[in-house]
Amino acid sequence: MIIQNKVKTKSKKIIGRGYGSGKGSHTASRGNKGQKSRAGSHIPRFFEGGQNSLIHRLPYLKGEVRHREKIDVINLDFLDKYFDENAKIDIEILKDKGFVKSSNVKILARGDIKKPLEIISKNITFSAKAYDKIIKAKGKIS
Repeated sequence: MIIQNKVKTKSKKIIGRGYGSGKGSHTASRGNKGQKSRAGSHIPRFFEGGQNSLIHRLPYLKGEVRHREKIDVINLDFLDKYFDENAKIDIEILKDKGFVKSSNVKILARGDIKKPLEIISKNITFSAKAYDKIIKAKGKIS
C-alpha cells in the first residue's frame, strides 16, 4: 500500500466575491472610506501624503559651483603602439593627432612599453607604475 503525502499549501483567499467567501461584500477588507478603498486607486511609492517629498527636501548645493577639469587618460600600450622610438611627446602632439581633447592628461600603466620615449611632462601626470615602466624602458620624462 502506497501512502501519499497531502500537499500542505493553502490557496490564496480571494476577496470581494460574496459573503460566503469569508472576505466578501461590504468593504471586502479594504477598510471604510478613503482613496485606498476605491476601485482603481493607486498611490505612487514616493508620495508622502502631501508632505514635501524627499527630493524637494534635499538641500541644494550651496556656495561656489566647482567644475573639475576633465583629465584624459592614456595607457602605455597606446603610446607604444602609436609612437616611434625616441619620439618627443607633449600635449600639443597628442591634441594634433586627436588622441586627447583636454589640456590635462594622465598616463596609466596598462600594458608594456618597449620603446624609449621622451615625454615633456607639462600638464601630463603619471601613475607611479607608469613612471617606473617608462624609466625602465630607458625613456625620459622632462
